[in-house]
Amino acid sequence: MALSDQEIQRLNKLDQIREQGIDPYPARCRRTHTTRQAMAEFAESLESSEVVVSVTGRLYSFRDMGKSIFAHIEDGHGKLQVYVRQKDVGQADFELFKRRSDLGDFYMFTGPLFRTHTGEITVRVMSLQLLAKALSPLPLGKEKDGERFSAFADKEARYRQRYADLAVNPDVRQLFRTRARVVRALRHFLDEHDFLEVETPILQPIYGGAAARPFTTHHNQLHQDLYLRISFELYLKRLLVGMYERVYEIGRDFRNEGVSYKHNPEFTQLEFYAAYMDYHDVMDLTEQMIAYVAEQVVGSTTITYQGHEIDLAPP
Repeated sequence: MALSDQEIQRLNKLDQIREQGIDPYPARCRRTHTTRQAMAEFAESLESSEVVVSVTGRLYSFRDMGKSIFAHIEDGHGKLQVYVRQKDVGQADFELFKRRSDLGDFYMFTGPLFRTHTGEITVRVMSLQLLAKALSPLPLGKEKDGERFSAFADKEARYRQRYADLAVNPDVRQLFRTRARVVRALRHFLDEHDFLEVETPILQPIYGGAAARPFTTHHNQLHQDLYLRISFELYLKRLLVGMYERVYEIGRDFRNEGVSYKHNPEFTQLEFYAAYMDYHDVMDLTEQMIAYVAEQVVGSTTITYQGHEIDLAPP
């Protein structure tokens, strides 16, 4: 596959950086604050100029003012402006930043925080370090009045290149964080109701617990065909026989069947089983669990999904 003009230019810059004796991919950096922590500490200090930080992130915007540069970096916590002047960082580092930088590069910037005339918290950079030279451009969008418009909107491409989707779309990153909180809340609810979390075999000699076509693999040492599980059910029920009265598992199941936007052959599932409960008890427990998770994750049992308000409170 042929390289684009941008990729060729970035590779040329990479060679120039190495010719200067600079490692474009150093093994270590010493970050003191995330972008969010830096802004919070600045606010708590009553905007004192004594707050000195070392922040890291991906270069998101770049405005060359001649002998100075305003730029924005973004890390996993937010975005922060940096102000780089030649007289502060020296000619060599300033030229490196000005001539060899591209959007998507990772840098560390060290210096005191201040607020610009436009009211934006900014790092007055006294030293900088290139952490990783980006060789492929990201599909970065535009921002206006604090709202980001993604240049990477093709759904098929976003799903196939999820790393790029996450890199340029903060709302997608937030979805993954929300999912993690959902799983954490599910665990906490079941743990508090005396359920024991367990792990059951993924490779099984006999698959079962659901009606689905399995993926088949072969164990060389045992000279035996095995199947990726399609459900946890049979092994969880064996634990009930073994006198664990309440068990659950959150894990991966695999079903070698069709693919659609609602159906993936590899998916995460929660199954729980309890002795001395019938399906009415399970229905009640599930209602309580969903309401609890909503409260923990979004702070209310009323949620909005695709423009519709849904009340998750039992019954």
